[in-house]
Amino acid sequence: MRKQELLKAKHSSLVSQTIDSPIMVFDFWELSDVFIALFIILIFGVLFYSWGTMFTLLVLCLGAGPAIKKKYPKGIFFHWPHARLRMGLPGLINPRGNERRFSD
Repeated sequence: MRKQELLKAKHSSLVSQTIDSPIMVFDFWELSDVFIALFIILIFGVLFYSWGTMFTLLVLCLGAGPAIKKKYPKGIFFHWPHARLRMGLPGLINPRGNERRFSD
């Protein structure tokens, strides 16, 4: 058997404990895109057996989604509808219908 230290010194590389960039699959898709695609395959390919809908959603998810994410800043899918469609998103800090302040 080979010594662990020799293999470690020759073939390993240091990895930071924090991940500052998203985990990529095939250097193009983020891990979240892949999980969304698997969910689409499960729902529309297995449960509903709707191949046309499944392929259309996969093209949008794996084709158009990463291209839009690369061109625009992070969070575009959440912030764009909120800003353009004037959606109200009440939360714990900004509850709707109650005039009492919950934060300082």
